[in-house]
This record gives sequence, C-alpha cells and structure tokens, in this order.
Amino acid sequence: MMKTHKQASQRISEARWTAQARRAYHQAHPENFAGPEASFPIKDAQDVRDAARLHGQAAQPEEVKRKIIAIARRLKLEHALPQAWSTEDGQPPASSVKEAHIQLDEAQIIEQLTAGQEGHALRVTVIQGGTSKNGYHYDEPALAAIAQLIEGAQAYADHASPEAASSVRSVRDVVGFYHDAQLVPASAKQPARVEATLHLFEAADWLWSVVREAMSLGRPELIGLSIDILGQWQHNEASGARDVTQVLALNSCDIVTRPSAGGAFRRILHELSPAPVSAQGDPMDVESIVEEELSSLPSAAAEESPQLAATSPIQEEQRHLQQLLEETRRQRCELLLERRLRESILPSALCAQIRTRFQGRIFEERELDAELNSSLGLMAQLTRDGLIRGQGYEKPTVGQMISEAEKIQASFDRMFDLDIDTARLGNIRPFEGLREAYARVTGDAAISGTMHSSQLGQIRVSEHAPIARISEADTTTASFSYLLGTSMNKRLLKDYQAWPAEWQRFCSIMPIRDFKQQTRVRFGAFGSLPIVAEDSAYTAVTLADSAAVYVPQKRGNLVTVSREVILNDDLQAVKQIPTKLAVAAAYTLAEFVYGFLSGNPTIYDGNPLFTSGAPHSNLGASALSTAAMQSGVTAMREQTNYAGKRIGLRPRYLIVPPELEWTAMVATKSAGVPGSNNNDINPMLGYVTPIVSPQLSSATQWFMAADPREVDTIEVGFVGGQVNPALFVQDMPLFGMNFTQDVIS
Repeated sequence: MMKTHKQASQRISEARWTAQARRAYHQAHPENFAGPEASFPIKDAQDVRDAARLHGQAAQPEEVKRKIIAIARRLKLEHALPQAWSTEDGQPPASSVKEAHIQLDEAQIIEQLTAGQEGHALRVTVIQGGTSKNGYHYDEPALAAIAQLIEGAQAYADHASPEAASSVRSVRDVVGFYHDAQLVPASAKQPARVEATLHLFEAADWLWSVVREAMSLGRPELIGLSIDILGQWQHNEASGARDVTQVLALNSCDIVTRPSAGGAFRRILHELSPAPVSAQGDPMDVESIVEEELSSLPSAAAEESPQLAATSPIQEEQRHLQQLLEETRRQRCELLLERRLRESILPSALCAQIRTRFQGRIFEERELDAELNSSLGLMAQLTRDGLIRGQGYEKPTVGQMISEAEKIQASFDRMFDLDIDTARLGNIRPFEGLREAYARVTGDAAISGTMHSSQLGQIRVSEHAPIARISEADTTTASFSYLLGTSMNKRLLKDYQAWPAEWQRFCSIMPIRDFKQQTRVRFGAFGSLPIVAEDSAYTAVTLADSAAVYVPQKRGNLVTVSREVILNDDLQAVKQIPTKLAVAAAYTLAEFVYGFLSGNPTIYDGNPLFTSGAPHSNLGASALSTAAMQSGVTAMREQTNYAGKRIGLRPRYLIVPPELEWTAMVATKSAGVPGSNNNDINPMLGYVTPIVSPQLSSATQWFMAADPREVDTIEVGFVGGQVNPALFVQDMPLFGMNFTQDVIS
C-alpha cells in the first residue's frame, strides 16, 4: 500500500528524533524548537523541510510556522524553507520579469536532465538556465514557471512511446513524485536552476540499484531526467537560440538515459544508514537515520564503492531487521489502540475518529492517553452545556403491544405476497395454505365446518377491513372470514392501483352522494360587453343555462370460497381471486369511458357528442396523419361558448386504438413531416400526448381531447367517493339476500 508524502515525512522525523535525542537537544538548544513541549526540533535543513510539511498538525499552526521561519533564518537555513514562505514577509523575489508584447509561435519543448543516486528522497536539479543542447534558452521567469509546475508532479521511468504519447501513462511507469521545488538564482559559478526533491517509491528499488551503481562507478551521466513541457518561444536573432517566453503546461518529468538541459542530482536527503555492528555481527542500533550531504558525488561514490560492495549483505540484513522492528512496533501500537478504545466510555463516533487518527502508525502511549482525555473533557463540557445528554446513547422506548391476532393477520398478508411492517412485527412466517390458516384461527383442524368462532379474540379494525356496515367500535372479532377478507382486499387494491388508468388524464372524477339521477348545471356565457354612455343605465342581460344528467350504476360479482377449496388447500385459486377482480374492475371503468367516446352517444343538448357540422362541428372523416391532426386542432380552436365566442381550446391528448399506435408515434415524435420529400418541419412534434386504448375496437377512430382543468370534458362520478373497488366478505350466513342482493330479507 502506498502512503502519502506527509505520512512518510512524519515517520522519518520520528525516527530521526528519538525521545532521548530530543531531550538532549532540548537541554542544549531550547530556542531551536518551533512548537510547545519539545516539538518541531530544527537542527539542519532537513528538519526545516520536515517541520514545514508537518506544521499543519500543530494546535496553533500559524505560530509554529512563524517560529520555523525565525529559526531557519537564525541558523542560515532559509534555502530549505518553501518558496511561498520566503516571500510572505513582503520581500520581493530574487528576479523580476519584464513584460513585452511579442508575437509567439507555440511548440512542444522536451528537455532532459541528469539524475543521481537512490533513496527515498533525492534532491535533484530539474533544469538549468541558459541554452540547452536542444537550442532552447531558459531565463529565470521561465524557470520560475517550471518550478511551480514541477511541484507534486509524477516521476516516470522513460518517456512514453511515440504511438502512446497522447494517451494516459500506465501506473507501472510511476516511480515517484517531486515536491519542495524552488528556483535557485544564478551565482558566480553556476547558472540559475530549478531544484526539487524526488521521492522514489519502494517499488522502484530496481531504479535505485541502477542509479547507485552508476554513481559508484563514477558515471553519473548514464542516468538523467527528461522534462516534457508545452510552451511558447520566439527566435533570438542575436544568439540564434529559441527563447522560451512562456511555459503553459508540464506533460511529464521522466528518468531517462540522455539528458540535455544541464540537470543533476544534488544530494540524498535521507536514507536508512547501516547500523554499527558488534564483533559478533549483531546490529547495535537499527533506528538511526542520517542526513548525507554530497558535494562531489562522482568522486565520493568512486571512493566508497569497495566498501559498499563489501558491506552490501550486512546492509540488507540490517534493513530487513529495521523493517521487522517497525512492523512489530506498529502491531503493538494497534493492539494498544484497540484495547484502550474498548476500555473507554466514549461514543462509537468519537472512537472511530480516534482510530482513524492513530491507526497504521507508531505512537507513544502518552500521546494516545492525551487524545482520550481530551475527548472525554470535550464530552463532559458538551454535557454540562446541555448540547449532548446521556453521552449520545439511544434511550430504550416502550412500543405498542402486538396482539396474537395482528400477527395472524400479518401471516395472511404474507400468504398473499403483501408487504408488512417488519420493523414493528418482525419476520412473520406466511401461512403455507388455507387449511393451515383456517385451523389456526378456528381450531377446526378437521375442516368440519361446524366451528365458526375465532380463537384469537378482538383485532383493531383495518382501513382495508371487508365490513359492509357502519360501526362505532374500533375493534372486531378476528374471525377467519375477516382476516382472509382483509388480506384479499389489500391485494385487490394493490393490483387495481397498479393497473394503468390513462382515461383519468382527460376525465374529471367527482364524488356523488347516492344512486339518484345526477344533474350538472352548465351556465351560459356573456358576449362582448356593450358600451355604456355617460349618465346612462347599464343594459341588463340574462345568463342562459342547461343541464347535463346521468344515473350511477353499480357493478360487481359474487365469488365463493367453499369448504372444498379450504379442505383441498387450493391456495393458488384463492390468491388469484383479488388479482382477477382488480383487473376486471380496472378494465370495466376503462371500457365504459372509451365506449362512451366510440359510441358517439346523444348528450344533454339532444345531439350526438360528435357532429360534422352544427352544433358541435367536431367530427372529421380523415385518416390519422399530421395534416388531419392539424385540422382537428383548428376545429378545437374554433369551438365557441353559449355567446358564440371562440374559446381557443388546445388539444392535449391524442387517443388512438392499438392499430394506430405507431402512426400516432410517428406523427407526434418526428421532427419532419412523415413522407415529406422536402424535410418540412413537423408542427405536431410534441404537440399532444398519445394515449393508446385497447378498449377502442375500431381501427379508424381517433380522438383529440383537451385538458379537463381547462374545459369540461367527461365526468365520471363515484358514489360516496369510492374510487377504488371494495371487497366484502359474508361472515354470517343468516344475512341472506342482504349480502347477495343488497336487500333486506
């Protein structure tokens, strides 16, 4: 697993400054600690960089940052500070950029640099100022732009192949990343350059071996860096070079074999050093970390190459022991963390937060104790302030008691594949058949039919109860017929509501009180208001009206669940009853509405609903097409009220039989007029919404309807507002014709 650079820096800093080393340095130089309690020690340039990266974890990061800058300046280590920090005090940057209006040509510039030795972090020169081998000239503004782009960039092994140059690089090519990039101004001996820290991943040990051997042989030029940037340049007539005037983007900075822009590795920032070995060959200290400053890498590497070759097996063994020791300490810290969290009384949310903060790293026990005590103090303060009560634990509540009859009702519901409230009732098992359900409710295991009483007592009356009478009581006897009827009624309503009822889109649904003839008064309309002269009376007008009448009709069936069905345990037959009734009820309503349209009945004014001329002028003879639909729209726009004024109705729905479904789709969904040779625009595109009705039997009939919210269309009334069908169960045979014929016998 790859870890972030900040976590790696923290582990390196902890390894460099052990508790003993920290105490000794604090006694000698207490002024060189930027944080409280001997934290953020600064002794050299690497400490400055580590403190700058980790200062955000301090309780007061800005105060720690200010002290880091002050200590670095006092110890002459300003070069190790981040470039952004070095200009925050208002001092101008080392160089300024002169602006000029220059005509530029864009080109892709590829420059190469040299790399050096292995290590988890290497200080490298990314690019040098001046003219490169490729003929591009870099001044300090161009180098400053490259320094900003190189920060956080990935390091790849080799350039991408030409055929894959425009694609995303593979993750297998990534060997590290760059950070702490800065522009180093030119001096008397060296030109200006861009330096950065190259962090190599552990998976790139092969690359470290190559770099290390090249340095040990005194051949650092064998390995280098190649920077691929996108920039703008212009030709310099005086020098003949191509001056880079603007750097637009950084494509990559790769490790290659042919550098060309004067780069080099500066030094190894940190490395696990070989631990001293006793005469018996045992490691004496496997946690020491040293900082190695190399002024002349080729010569130093050449002198040390025999020693490196001689001690290589020892170093490998010591590195292995170092890894084992760190893994052991990490596991001990994880065990300590889990034990202390289990012993704590903190809520689980705070425990998870503390676990995230400490998991996967090495820490001191007192650091964990301080964090736990701080969290406990915070909880105590929040409790005193009344923001948290009961330490955030959920208090137990007493719910409503569930009776045996309610559980049996849930089993009936599950038997009909209905959903139940599992949060309240739990996981209720459905009955496997009618016989089991009948025996459980009545106690009549032999299905003799002589026992009608319920063994379950009372049950709360459900809104889906199959009771045909009005009752003030909120409970009833949990009989077999009641429980079965309730579940069947639920199934009936669920299946009925799932059936499509698109006729409701162009009809009005009204509740009516009884089965008597229903009368709807249609008021006339006023014409244009006449002019009223000065000092004259207003003209009195009368408002004519008419009446539309209809008589409600009752529809229904009688279905018998016999003793034989229960005895034969024919569950599938009973389960199909509510589904079949739901389909029949939905189809009956749809058939009634669409039959009203297709039958063209005589309405309240004594004329058919559709007439080709007066009085309605709403009947055409053309087959369905875009032209016929446009004629229909015009006819609806020309409809008048009682005063003879056009009301400009707009059709919203196109009602067609299944035979005309695809014709309607083409006419209303095509951008061009279907069949047109000139790609004419189809004005009926999206103008109306098609409704396909299987109840329309004629393949030539089609209708256009307005929105019922804009004008009266078709009214469908329901007695008592009972829109959904109801299922009633005969619980007492003595009711006789009261149940079968709705009469008192």
